Amino acid sequence: MTREDATIVAPATPGGTGAVSVVRLSGPDAFPVAVRLTGLSPSGAPPRTLRRCPVRDARGGILDDALAVFFPGPDSFTGEDVAELHLHGNPVVVETVVRAACAAGAVPAEPGEFSRRAFHRGKMDLTQAEGLCDLIAARTEAAARSALRQMRGGIREEIAPLRDRLLSLLVLQEAAIDFAEEEGVPAVTHVQINERVSDIAHRLEALLRSYEAGHRLRDGATVAIAGVANVGKSRLLNRMAGEDRAIVAEIPGTTRDYLHADIVIDGVPVTLIDTAGLRESSDPVEREGVRRSREIVASADFVLFVLDGSRPAGEEDLAAYGEIAVLPHLVLLNKSDLAAEETGSRFAGAGKRGAVRLSAKSGEGIDRLVAAVSLELAPADGAIRAQAPLTRARHRRAVETALSALSRARDAAGEGLPLEFPAADVREAAGALGELLGEVAPEEVLDAIFGTFCIGK
Repeated sequence: MTREDATIVAPATPGGTGAVSVVRLSGPDAFPVAVRLTGLSPSGAPPRTLRRCPVRDARGGILDDALAVFFPGPDSFTGEDVAELHLHGNPVVVETVVRAACAAGAVPAEPGEFSRRAFHRGKMDLTQAEGLCDLIAARTEAAARSALRQMRGGIREEIAPLRDRLLSLLVLQEAAIDFAEEEGVPAVTHVQINERVSDIAHRLEALLRSYEAGHRLRDGATVAIAGVANVGKSRLLNRMAGEDRAIVAEIPGTTRDYLHADIVIDGVPVTLIDTAGLRESSDPVEREGVRRSREIVASADFVLFVLDGSRPAGEEDLAAYGEIAVLPHLVLLNKSDLAAEETGSRFAGAGKRGAVRLSAKSGEGIDRLVAAVSLELAPADGAIRAQAPLTRARHRRAVETALSALSRARDAAGEGLPLEFPAADVREAAGALGELLGEVAPEEVLDAIFGTFCIGK
């Protein structure tokens, strides 16, 4: 018996104690295994009806007083026969019931195996499966909404019609190539190819622009707080986090290593990192902290560069700013109540948005800071949040591959090359979009995606 023919079992709810835990069975013997455990007949009540029953092991010992429900395939999550046992939420009870199910003929499920079976049986495409995984893992309300739209087919609604149009165009091209000498075969001109390909490419370009916002909602962003020692970086971290995470002292170099805090800015999960002051030091411990800080700053999605606004910028400030000037950043003039005009004027046009005056001590200007960071990290266009944006590098690569192929198809059509040339490019573009949806997906790709799921999903 192959793995695909096996009946699998796993907890469908997180571990730990609670009111209810669910054990799920799926496969050709899901009902017989559930019958052995519960004594209930699937035909004894309408499908999807919860019924109370004792759950017993092979010797007849009662393991729990539970509720059982049967979902006949194909109208189930996986498309197979599915049975669920709703148990009291104790991990010991769950473990004993799973063992009893295995003794009755089931095998333990692998990570994501239920969802993978649903994918293989056409219950969802690959982007919907990814949306399900992301919904479970979402860290913010906005991320959960985005994942839900994807799980409900949002990306498919954008991609599938474009792929269908490419396949229709390909049929016309291949017919014109194969039956060029026959009458009654619809002709397709280079101008028509160019027009259709250009329209599809325009729509894909718009979808590609959603990736930056989509992956930020899913993966979050890292924001490094940088600057020389004793400019208020740690106090700023505490202010933005709403709690004391970092030691605040007037002694330069207090932060020897980095600290972090997780916050949410306009729906985007953000990890703030307070780094050691960027300066030269004879202290080997501080030097190591500065080295790590430079690595963090270089890899961050965005940098908040903090200056002490109460004094003119010094050589250390200018040298430190030179390290981050080429990175996406925002200059902050801290201690705004004591601001030195020279510092403010010198950095007034720094970065893309100029300098922001604030006081990490009093909180003045923090709202302006958060608004500025939001513009950098969150979607500028609210319409992006109304659709299902691209969220994974896999999505981006597939769309970029399709766009590259369509660009070649336009060039070939524009130059009047034989139809075989644009047809090959259109075929490649359609294949890339099919791979995005999972209609053409190597097993190693599926392994990588479903391997990130929890066991019971």
